[in-house]
Amino acid sequence: MGNDWPLVGREQELVFARRALADAEVCGLLLTGRAGAGKTRLAKVLLAELAAGGARTHWVRAMSSASTIPFGAFAHLLPGGADGTADRAHRLNQVAGHLTRGAEGRRLVLCVDDAHLLDDLSATLVHQLAATASAFVIVIAPHGVSVPDPVFAMWKDRVAERLDVRELTRPQTTELITATLGGRLEDEAEHRLWHLSLGNPLFLRELVQGGLDSGSLSAVDGVWRWSGALTATPRLVELIETRTDRVDADERRLLELLAFGEPLGCEPLVRLGAGRVLASTEQAGLVVSERTGRRLNVRLAHPLYAEVIRRRTSPLRQRDTYRILAQTLDLTGARRAEDKPRLVRWRLAAGLPIDPQLVRAAAETLLRKDFPQAEQLAAESVRSGGGFGAKFLLAQVRIAGGRHADADALLVELAGETVSDAQHARVSATRALNLAFGLRRADDAEAVLDTAETAVSGTADDLVTARAALRAAAGACRTALDLLGPVLDRNRRADPLRLGALVVAAGTLADSGRTEACLGVVEEGLAIAARISDASAPGARVRLEHARIVALCRAGRLEEAEDLAGAGYRDAIGDPWGPALAGAAASLGTVALACGDVRGAIRRLREALAVDGNDQPHEFRPAVASALGRATAMSGRPEDVDLPGPLGGWARAWAAASRGETSRAAGLAAEAAAAAEASGRLGVAAEIRHDLVRFGVDADLPPDVGGILGPLYAAHARALSAADAAGLDAVATAFADTGSRLLAAEAAAQASRAHRATGKLGSAVTSAQRAQAWLASCEDAVTPALALLDTPLDLTVRELEIARLVATGLTSRAVADRLFVSVRTVDNVLRGVYAKLGISGRRELASVVGRPEPGSSPGDGP
Repeated sequence: MGNDWPLVGREQELVFARRALADAEVCGLLLTGRAGAGKTRLAKVLLAELAAGGARTHWVRAMSSASTIPFGAFAHLLPGGADGTADRAHRLNQVAGHLTRGAEGRRLVLCVDDAHLLDDLSATLVHQLAATASAFVIVIAPHGVSVPDPVFAMWKDRVAERLDVRELTRPQTTELITATLGGRLEDEAEHRLWHLSLGNPLFLRELVQGGLDSGSLSAVDGVWRWSGALTATPRLVELIETRTDRVDADERRLLELLAFGEPLGCEPLVRLGAGRVLASTEQAGLVVSERTGRRLNVRLAHPLYAEVIRRRTSPLRQRDTYRILAQTLDLTGARRAEDKPRLVRWRLAAGLPIDPQLVRAAAETLLRKDFPQAEQLAAESVRSGGGFGAKFLLAQVRIAGGRHADADALLVELAGETVSDAQHARVSATRALNLAFGLRRADDAEAVLDTAETAVSGTADDLVTARAALRAAAGACRTALDLLGPVLDRNRRADPLRLGALVVAAGTLADSGRTEACLGVVEEGLAIAARISDASAPGARVRLEHARIVALCRAGRLEEAEDLAGAGYRDAIGDPWGPALAGAAASLGTVALACGDVRGAIRRLREALAVDGNDQPHEFRPAVASALGRATAMSGRPEDVDLPGPLGGWARAWAAASRGETSRAAGLAAEAAAAAEASGRLGVAAEIRHDLVRFGVDADLPPDVGGILGPLYAAHARALSAADAAGLDAVATAFADTGSRLLAAEAAAQASRAHRATGKLGSAVTSAQRAQAWLASCEDAVTPALALLDTPLDLTVRELEIARLVATGLTSRAVADRLFVSVRTVDNVLRGVYAKLGISGRRELASVVGRPEPGSSPGDGP
């Protein structure tokens, strides 16, 4: 990273400053703003521009060590023979004259940094140079400090203009990071950097530099990601310490209280006698006050201040600080919901006694907000005698936090301590789900359910719901729904048990193609989830929201899905829970793929799996991995996908199609569709069978599956089979109306080929133009149907398949092996292709049906 970051987001400030420099009535510019906002950087850019234009420029830096020395800041500019015994006026004129003569007729521009530290004579000199128009003076001073009277008089007397340099906005901050790193920043990393820097360029620079130095910030697939904790550089720590060390004992205590407990209400702080220091620290820019409802809250002026203060506070002083915080909150009665978990945490940290049930309740409250803290509180509740509820909560917290092996060990222990069938069923069901989806041990999960079912009397709906979840994950939708129906009938209350069943049903209904039923289940499930604790059903909202997005996409309601997925992602960015971000990213990727934004789909689906790879598994991982495999194949860069079942076969079909192996792609897709249909995943099967149509293969599709898109899939299949160009054009328009732009482009490309085959060249051009227009929003899309826009008409599907494979440089033997035919068949087909196209061999083939891959070397043989 270079020494100087690019100047970003300062266009308005530069316009203002240049206008002042060009105004003959203005002889100075006062730049003020918070420390690190970029005042000095802006001044250096202005000075460089002026120097390039022929001005004589000087940079003066005031320092506290020279603030008592006359002309201390100007020492490096003073004439060697200056008369130190002359009176004040003579000395001012002597120095001013020396500076103006040194300009040698050019414009004199003086920049004074940290002007609040100027000695009296230097401050007077600055004012005199500006007031007499002898020089244009740029003065830099931090916001909220007093400057010498002569400097203040420059602005008061309108000799100089004042420009407040503010922190960057969030978009400007993102633009600056992108320009500096030379690549896009992952959204979660952008969110964290913004909330720690709050647009302060200096703080941002040091955070990014710390990430680069530690390796936490690195580029993966062209996207800069942050892994691990944000690390401040020693320089940044020193800068903040310099700011926070200039306080007395009472002010330091206030800063410590805020660092460990912010935000704090103003009223209890005033009762503690902090009224005076509240005013002084706010004036110094160390704290800020803001109104939240009827409460006036106080917090540190910057989140990094808290990081540094906490790091420097000794354990004993921390304990005392927490004691004061707990007493402070006791003064207000902890009336707000968020006050109770704070009071519990502070009392524990202060070593004060606390009811274990209150500790458990606080842990439940923090489950989606602060996992480390939630786990600490749950563990404390267990240690202090919280019983079954506390231990079960600790297991749930560990599951939600990605510590699945630790959770399993605790659940095994807890299973031996249950005292009722209900407790045993609940523990066993939770353990089975954790084994299946957290530890990828589905067989062990089944065994746990089998054992539990024999151990409890009667039907335990917790166990039935868990069994249904395992069946749904394996693709057995009919079986899962058959299991869930009686559970939902028996449990009508809006409780965690019904919510768990609704969560499994939502995803299963989406895969079954019953989109309206899925959306109804999601609506009910989200209403229940909003009324109960996250600890009662961890992850329920994430899975319901993702099921809703899948259902909306299958129903052809892409605009609605896009709006909801975008809003969910914005919420998840600020959520410290990994699965929430994984689910939101997966939803965005699902919508992007349905719309045809291949590049966006790859980006979001990889992000979802990257969160999962960071020990944050989620139950829809197979679907996400399959979607990513299809998306990469649609971009022309297929990746191997090692997934069992229809989802794996579906992804492998697209990989084969991307490599030009149409026959193999069709076979894999047909097998995957048949398997999906057999298990009741009719929505998935409809999409796979429609992909056969996209490959150019005849396929029968039922018109009653997939909402709006089901009938469109069937119409597309009929039009392609009949080579009905007008029908394909109509299908393309209908796909575009739903927002499925890639499907629209593909149907239009097929229509263009059908028009050309019947000699309707004008219609063919129109269809091709429509395809290209839709493709403009389908970045990186390269699919078999789109290739029809540039391929010869005379070739059959089989001839085109073999010709494209040969054009990549493959030998006849290699092509035969891929297509499971004989070498003689390949050579015979090639001879027919050459005859139809009027070419003599392989070298010419690439220019007609496609270009060879880099490094390939097609020979001249048949």
